[in-house]
Order: sequence, then C-alpha cells, then structure tokens
Amino acid sequence: MGNDKWDVMTGGVGGVYGNGDFLSTLNNDSLFGTKSKAKTNGKLDPLAFGTLDGEDEEKKSEEEKEEIESDVDDWPTAPPVDYLERVQGYEMVSFDTVSVPPPVPLPPSDDEEGEGEKKEKKEEPVNKVVLTPESIPSLTQVQAREALLTHVSNKCCYGSGTAKQMGITNMDYVPAFHYELQTFIEKRETSWTYAPHKGGDVDSPARGPAPLPWDIEENPSQMFKDEVRVVTVPHTGVVKACHKCRGTGGMVCRDCSGKGWVRCLHCHGDVYLSDGGSLGRERCYYCQHSKHGHGQQDCSKCQAKGKVSCATCEGSCHIRCYIQLSITWRVVTAEHIVEKLNMPEDLIRDVSGQVAFEEDGERVAPVDAFNDEIIKMASSQLVTNHAANYLDNRILRQRHQVRIVPVTKVMYEWKGRGKDFYVYGYENKVHLPRSSYPQSCCWGCAIM
Repeated sequence: MGNDKWDVMTGGVGGVYGNGDFLSTLNNDSLFGTKSKAKTNGKLDPLAFGTLDGEDEEKKSEEEKEEIESDVDDWPTAPPVDYLERVQGYEMVSFDTVSVPPPVPLPPSDDEEGEGEKKEKKEEPVNKVVLTPESIPSLTQVQAREALLTHVSNKCCYGSGTAKQMGITNMDYVPAFHYELQTFIEKRETSWTYAPHKGGDVDSPARGPAPLPWDIEENPSQMFKDEVRVVTVPHTGVVKACHKCRGTGGMVCRDCSGKGWVRCLHCHGDVYLSDGGSLGRERCYYCQHSKHGHGQQDCSKCQAKGKVSCATCEGSCHIRCYIQLSITWRVVTAEHIVEKLNMPEDLIRDVSGQVAFEEDGERVAPVDAFNDEIIKMASSQLVTNHAANYLDNRILRQRHQVRIVPVTKVMYEWKGRGKDFYVYGYENKVHLPRSSYPQSCCWGCAIM
C-alpha cells in the first residue's frame, strides 16, 4: 500500500502515525468512495440519501464492507523492520525463527589435557552395564499348544480343532535381537516477538548486555523426555506504537464497515415485517428504537461505535517487542532388529525380552561387548549418524541397549499336512504365517 493511502487512512502526512483522528478519517467520505455533496446536474441525488431499494442498498453495503476488509487485510501483520533494536549478538535475528547452533567447544590446553587424562584413568565408564544373556527358555509342547489355543480363540472364524488335535513334531529356538539407540538433544531458536504493553517496567538494553542464547541457563525438567520451553532473553525489551492500529488502539469494525449500524435482519431494512392483510402491515419492533433509524440495528460487535479494540495491542496503543528464546528438548530414537525367521519386526519390538547389554552416558561408543556382528555394525552406523545429523543441536545424553527376544518355531502335523507357527516374547504370543492355519474360516458365517 502506498504512502499516500496510508496518509489518508491515518489522518496525517509527514509522519508514520499522523496527528489526525484515525476513526474519523476511516469514516470519512474519501475512504468509502462517496461524495460529501451528492448532486447530479445541480439536483440532489436520491441514491446518496438512503432512497435505494433493498437490493441496491445491500449491494452497496457489501461493497463497502469488502473495501474495508481489503484495506485492513493489507495492513502489516508483523511490525516493520525498523522496529527491531540492535542487540549485540542478535544482529541477524528477525521476526522469523532462527536456529542457533551450539558453540564449538575449544580444544583443551596442555595442562587441561593432562588433568583430563588423570581423571579418565580414575573414573569408570559412566553407568555401563553388561548383562549375561539368558539361557535358552524351556518352552514345552503344552505351553505352545495353550498359546495357540489362546490366539485362535481371539480370532473371528478360527476353529480350535487344529490346535487341540495337532501333533507337534519339532520346536526350534531362534532368538531375535533388538538394538535401540536413544539420543537426548537440545535445540535453541531465537526470534523477535511482541505483546501488548499496558504499562510497567521494561527490561530494555539500557540495563545491560543481553546474554547469548547458549549462555542462558535452562535445564530440562527430566532427562529423556520431550519438552518445549519459551523464555524471554533479558535486556531486549523495547516499547513501540502498535503497528496494526497505527497507535490508535482501535480498528474499523468489519461487521458494520465503520458505520455503527447494520441492516435489520428481521425486516431487511423494509421497516415493516410482513403484509398483515386487512390489519395492514406490521411495523418492525426489532429496529423501531434504533438511534440510526428504522430498518437499521445497532452493530452488536462494536456497540454502535464503528470501531473495535485492536486485538494486537488490546486497545493499549503500544506493544512491547523483545527477543524470545525457544528451547526444545527431544528424544531421537534409532533401532535395528535382527530376526532370522522372517517375522514382522513390529512383533519383536512390542514384546518383552532379556536386556543383554545396556549403556548410558554423555556419549556412547558403538556396542562391542555383544556377540553378534550384525548388531555391532548396526550400532556403529547409528551412533555415527546421530553424531553427524544433529549438528545444530546439542547432545545432552545417550543410551542404548540390546534385547534378546525369545522366538520358537513350532512345527506340527494335522491330517497328514505339515504346518508351523511361532511363539515369541515372554508373553508367549503367537504369529501365524499367512494361510498357514488350516481352520482359518468357518463356512456359512455372515459378519454383520
């Protein structure tokens, strides 16, 4: 929107806000596109004095409303760039959120390296726990049959005859391994923001230098728990005139386009409700006491004032701009499952198992104490990926573990045919391969 139009709308020229009455300017004839003296060839124009018929008046009212809404929508939603104060260390911050990478740690000096080596020799690895893998679980044929009976009883249209009559021929124990790495990271973002200012002290840059984003002491309430916290950067506050209402505290009411009245919804501006037959037309009693005249009702949104309180400054005419620090703590999880029986990985993930390896520390090294080469390779790759993929975050802590999930393949015969199923987890859950259960449908059933 050009400067000339702003000057007309704000009631002044030569300043950003002007000295005129903003409401009266918005209500004047130049904004609504009407002439103060409605004449046509020296005669009064009846259309300018409310003698329009209903459709023309409604059309004109809608046009005025659309014009007001168009003008208001063109007003800035965020303060202008010149509202931003120059704060040392935050020169590149704007009203858009900017991620701030953590500072690169300085290399330790020779004296610090010597002291660090002495400490490492004295200290043991942080919370490192290695457990002996569990021995092969003794799943009996009775337990396998009971597990299958429980499984088919929860399936619609599955018969239990096979589970009762089958002959178990062999049971093979082939455990699955579930490796999981969790990295607890912290991310910090800054941006200018604003809020209504209704008086009171302001923590401005005059009170001292603002601390840098990573110098502000904020700790998570709990480790390995997602959390978001928003804090105000000290010594960055500044008070400005509201950019939305141009410091007036009010906005043109959209419902009535600043007129203070709307057409009566009951008589539609016709003054009379309906044709009363022999008794004559009944006068509308909804709008008969309106100070704007019959056929019109006071606007309920603005209380017939023509303007409403500015939502940005809440009518205070001023806003307080300050730098906001947003801190996000979250857990990033990666996993790898080693499963040799072609079972869905989701099944292994969701059941209990024996924790064979566990480690917790500021940084963890790839697993080397577990006797499985695939797990070792997966751990090395995932730990490396976490260190490389979150450079704009600070890694606070890591933990990883390896679980051994018991899986037993049960082979059986039923009516001369060989079939199999799997019992997995300490809950003895059952997995039936697709179309592997002979009685998986009962003929003639109808599911409503």
